[in-house]
Amino acid sequence: MASLTANRADGTKRVPVLDTREWLPSPARLAAAGCVLAFAAAVWPASIAGPGDGWIVSVLLIVEVALLLLPWGLPRDGRSGTSFWVEALLGLTAPVGALALVTIGGASWLSVGADWTWFVVAVVLGGALIAMSGMDVRGLVRGELAFLMGPTSSSHTLARAFTTIVSPAGEEVLFRAVVLTAAATATLPLGLLAAVAFVARHHVSPGQNWRGSTRATMLEIIAAAALLVLTLLSGSIYPALLAHTINNVPMFVLHLQRAVVGRDEE
Repeated sequence: MASLTANRADGTKRVPVLDTREWLPSPARLAAAGCVLAFAAAVWPASIAGPGDGWIVSVLLIVEVALLLLPWGLPRDGRSGTSFWVEALLGLTAPVGALALVTIGGASWLSVGADWTWFVVAVVLGGALIAMSGMDVRGLVRGELAFLMGPTSSSHTLARAFTTIVSPAGEEVLFRAVVLTAAATATLPLGLLAAVAFVARHHVSPGQNWRGSTRATMLEIIAAAALLVLTLLSGSIYPALLAHTINNVPMFVLHLQRAVVGRDEE
């Protein structure tokens, strides 16, 4: 895919899907990829849905890392909606694949619930993560945040909204469920490695976004640790899934609002 650009009908520069001038990832991206691949290696002999099927999750992670390391054209807002959706969906390779694996394989832990008190804890945790993010919830509810951020392609924001609301289920299966099936001696080491990979995975793709800030990274680390502890203490994946989903709801709403603003501008 050539790195040459062309102009759109409105005169703005079109960004290519892949920029062949940027094949070499930055050291930070390579380090993040290394963390994910370390987890992939550790989970290979594990059992997720059935005996010895951890290698499937490992392969999914390896494939996804390779896809995320591609030199996706930047800035993304200059790319077509189709190419943006392709990148977004490829970035769900491991979570969606892991979710399909445990669903088709009928993982026994899928039927394990938790005491209602853990779901209360999950709601509190989800709310706390939103508060720590600094999100102006009132501005979100009033639609002011979407207005202040300005219009962008509705197809791009819909893709972001889709991945934001779909990813929690797959990510919890991918990075938290392993502690429910691991041997007692491997639970904590594997859980910590999974938490590191959970954070690192968000930093493999090219480009700078809100995740690159110190505050956002610290929040991801706190969330990874808290969701791991919640899974270990409750003995179920569902409280962590609830907390994770609650945390993602504000961004999901913001993306939908921006999609509406963008559609009005188109």
